[in-house]
Amino acid sequence: MSPFIATFQIVEDKNCPLYVLEDNLQLSDKALVPPLGKPVCLILAREMTELLFSLMGQSSDSRDYDKLFSCSGCSGLIKFKMTRSLEGGQEEDSAMPLILGTAPDLPPDLVDDLENMDIFQKVDKKNLSSIFSYFSYKKFVPGEELLRKGEEGQNVNIILSGKVAVVDGDLTLANLGRGEIIGEMSQLSSQVVCATVKALEVTEVLSISGDDLKTVMSENPSLYTYLLQLLTGRLSRTNAARLQEVAAAMTGSLREMSQLELFQALNMNGKTGVLTLEFPEGKANVSFREGELVNARYAGKEKEEAIHRIIAEKNIGRFQFSAGLSGEEMQAEELGDFMKLLMNALRKIDEDSPAGEVN
Repeated sequence: MSPFIATFQIVEDKNCPLYVLEDNLQLSDKALVPPLGKPVCLILAREMTELLFSLMGQSSDSRDYDKLFSCSGCSGLIKFKMTRSLEGGQEEDSAMPLILGTAPDLPPDLVDDLENMDIFQKVDKKNLSSIFSYFSYKKFVPGEELLRKGEEGQNVNIILSGKVAVVDGDLTLANLGRGEIIGEMSQLSSQVVCATVKALEVTEVLSISGDDLKTVMSENPSLYTYLLQLLTGRLSRTNAARLQEVAAAMTGSLREMSQLELFQALNMNGKTGVLTLEFPEGKANVSFREGELVNARYAGKEKEEAIHRIIAEKNIGRFQFSAGLSGEEMQAEELGDFMKLLMNALRKIDEDSPAGEVN
């Protein structure tokens, strides 16, 4: 049997106990996939199986996309029509829009280009259907906040359409649009949200909870690595603006600029000196030479282990950066690749977090 997959949309609903108008169904040679969060109707499944063999016996050019199909009914009745189909060699390149097209309430015009988004390209296509079941569709009006600084991040959002601003007080750190991801920083770094994100125009997103994201990442290591790389890249782009604000005195509150952000800003600007962080539990010192990490001490730990402990701390306390290093540290070997050090620290924090804990 040649591979086959098609999506159908419900265009008429007469008291169906399970499905509603505009729900999408996915039919393949392997299974009938119901709308997200809804059970499979056994009556419909039987009839769709018969329909499958009928459609597979037709050439792709002869399939009628205007034809209405209906179930035989129980206490209600639905009518539906085919919106997409593919088979054989088409499956590898084109299955993505069909899989994502089964999302409840997701406007069809937002589905077509989803396969080109980096985050979905990092997932094996055989896993896409199960992964996408964790996402929900949301819409925000201009001025509405997606995230608020100082609060615990609850969701990670992928922008489907529109534009948002990332702001810190009167400072605009970035404007983000389609394909960008919001909220991964607080989820991966175990910190509160460090900047407010608000819609500049009507903005539509796919949203996933922090707990569900951890489940998806544990099952897809390539996605986990991608999000960590995205996090460090995002910090590189946004922290230059914050660093300019504190460059004169290089002192401030960790609530305004967390230790992870400070590390990234000092690295990006090639700074040489000692970053002192005063936490409620004690003081930490981190030495930078031309932006690279050469030493760290905190809570009886040194070097990479100290960095893990420092990044894991809540962003409560103050920081101060003093230019210049001792002769010994000017000659010391680097602790390792900067980005790899941060990614290892973030991975360890995530592994050490209790299962089910909401950060």
